[in-house]
Amino acid sequence: MKGLKITLWICAIHFLLSFFFLPLPWRAIIAWFNQYGVQISTSDPWTIFWLRLLLTTFGMIGVFFVILARNPLKYGEMLLLAAYGLLLLGVVVFIGSMLYVVPNELPIIITATIGKVFFYFILGVLILSFRKGAMQANNA
Repeated sequence: MKGLKITLWICAIHFLLSFFFLPLPWRAIIAWFNQYGVQISTSDPWTIFWLRLLLTTFGMIGVFFVILARNPLKYGEMLLLAAYGLLLLGVVVFIGSMLYVVPNELPIIITATIGKVFFYFILGVLILSFRKGAMQANNA
């Protein structure tokens, strides 16, 4: 049970960090992206809107993980959603980075992508395994 809670809190903190970037000015966000080698050349309102919507969505996923982490056994089936969602997110990040990577940004993107993919896969598998152990202990 303790391992499950720790894993869920790690997920919660990871996704809640998106809320930190939400109020930043657009120039600061562009500078942050440029620091990692990703060139954003637009200040189109739709681009800004969709990025902020994405940050909000990831932050709300963090809220979902906080709810799960507070009492994991109460939300047994939602743990499956969280675990499989993380595994799916890992697949989407991997495929998306392979499809949309720009060749001159390859080393930075590949390093960041492999790290994120393993992070999501490991956390998803940990939630599945800890959930199984916690449910068996709870039923005993």
